[in-house]
Amino acid sequence: MRRAMRRGLALASMVVVVGLVVPAYAAPAQHFVEDVTGDTFECESTTYTVTSGSVKTIIHEGASSTGNLNFTGTVTPQRVVAEDTAGNEVDVRGAFWFGGTFNVQRETEQFWSTGKLQLVDETGTVDSVNVTFFIQVVDGEVTNIKDFDFGTCAEPQ
Repeated sequence: MRRAMRRGLALASMVVVVGLVVPAYAAPAQHFVEDVTGDTFECESTTYTVTSGSVKTIIHEGASSTGNLNFTGTVTPQRVVAEDTAGNEVDVRGAFWFGGTFNVQRETEQFWSTGKLQLVDETGTVDSVNVTFFIQVVDGEVTNIKDFDFGTCAEPQ
């Protein structure tokens, strides 16, 4: 899933560069589907390996006539099943969301991302990914950064 998010950020970054040349636009959303079989979730008590499923990524970006830019993306699991080291299966549900803005006149940038995934078996949620990140840049200097992780698992690599 992290690969899908990185691809989304790379696409959004390319659009930002293109947006500096094109004064105003609102591109249609871009859709991608990626197989995530083999990805792993490293959790406090076990490791889960994805045995089937994919993630769907949707990216949308735009620019104003003054050159300000924005993008947003969502990565959602599609029938993702994972197995822990004892052979127990879980469904992976939830989403990752990310977005950013670039104000050309003020030379400021902001970026947000939130990942909320539940690993669910027949009894309910057994583990989770619960991360939130924010960064603000003014005149090329990082002025604010927040990074929270309240889950029992790390983001999948």
